[in-house]
Amino acid sequence: MREIKSFKINTFTIPGVGGSRKYIVTGDPGAVFSVIVVDKDGKFYNFPENTIENKVDATAKPSGSFSSTPAKLFNQKIDSSGVYNSSIFFPSVSDDNKYTLVLQAESGFDTTLDKAMSLNNVYHAAEIEQFEDTTVTVAVASSGSSGTYTTNPPAANKTFSGQSSNVSPRSFNQTFSFSYAVALGSSQFIIARQPVINDFYFTTTKRTKTAGTDSTSLELKDITGLSVGMGVSGTGIASAAVINTIIPGYKDNNLSTPSNEVFVIPKTVNDLGNEMINSSGGTVIISAASVFVVDRAITFKGYGSESSSLFNKTTFSVSNFKLAIDPVVTTTDAIANSTTIPLTSTNGIKAADTVLMTGIGVKAASPHVDTVNANVSVVVSVAQTIENGQTVTFTGSSRTATITGDIEIEKYGKDNLTLTIELDNILTVG
Repeated sequence: MREIKSFKINTFTIPGVGGSRKYIVTGDPGAVFSVIVVDKDGKFYNFPENTIENKVDATAKPSGSFSSTPAKLFNQKIDSSGVYNSSIFFPSVSDDNKYTLVLQAESGFDTTLDKAMSLNNVYHAAEIEQFEDTTVTVAVASSGSSGTYTTNPPAANKTFSGQSSNVSPRSFNQTFSFSYAVALGSSQFIIARQPVINDFYFTTTKRTKTAGTDSTSLELKDITGLSVGMGVSGTGIASAAVINTIIPGYKDNNLSTPSNEVFVIPKTVNDLGNEMINSSGGTVIISAASVFVVDRAITFKGYGSESSSLFNKTTFSVSNFKLAIDPVVTTTDAIANSTTIPLTSTNGIKAADTVLMTGIGVKAASPHVDTVNANVSVVVSVAQTIENGQTVTFTGSSRTATITGDIEIEKYGKDNLTLTIELDNILTVG
């Protein structure tokens, strides 16, 4: 009886773009085996080496692929070297996949498996996962003033893709430039401050496990990816609440005392159904007492790279991060020693000490705007005498702005993530 001694293949996770994996079968010369590869959708690998090329009838080996047609590497014989070498081609994917490889010793050809591999003639050789590339989307949004922007979202999203950290933990350090032009349909904005990395945020939703009234202890079915400092919002949640503490498991009222709270982590069955593991459920302590019910969706908001790294291993940095608002350029009628300046348009001009007027014939070092009479005139801090039709410029407020920067994706996370620039942090509307 001839024996199959071993089956070897690289079982590291396959990137979304796919690729070939070599495999080796060792055994006694003359041993005969078959191999089946099937993906998570029940599709079979076609094993191109089953096809014998023949130039006479134009028979050529097909490309390696998966289809619903049952197929296997059929009755391959190990030669005198005792080694069989070949490779399997895994295609690119648009969603995550998993491949199961099964080796079978062909008993009809007097072949069996080494007992260290299997006690029968079938060996579950390997399972290999494949993860699609991860996409990081960079967006801009306004929560408090979204109704005054000309579009919502105020600018088109930009997307960047790379190899998921499920495939490789290494850093990529890919840098991309971005530029967003945003505009108001009414009112005006001024710069609140220049943007920083923590003006990028992402959101995730978790569901409650239990109800609570006037409580800061929020029991969730899943606390994966949450981190201290994340914002908390939802029906019944107090305004501006944040996570103060995260505790795996739930409070056991029978074991707890006023001076010592005991939390117990429940057990659950793993995805394969063959092992008991710790549940991902747990308790978050939030900053303000709130009201919640069973199975209510709660939104958590994380800020910057530190939070996104804890959430799904996305890490990034930002440089040359700048906000600039455009000057307002308009024309004036003739003015004779007056602080009231009639204008063709007052759109984007705000009454503030930081909003300054400049132009040919403007007296003083950039007088500021004290009052705005919509679509009629402004009142400035110093009386002016200006010719009819003269162009004047106002800086410090506007209806249009541009946000620019360079974002370096140091590591793409396990799954897609949208990083949103919070306009309300950097632009004050009204």
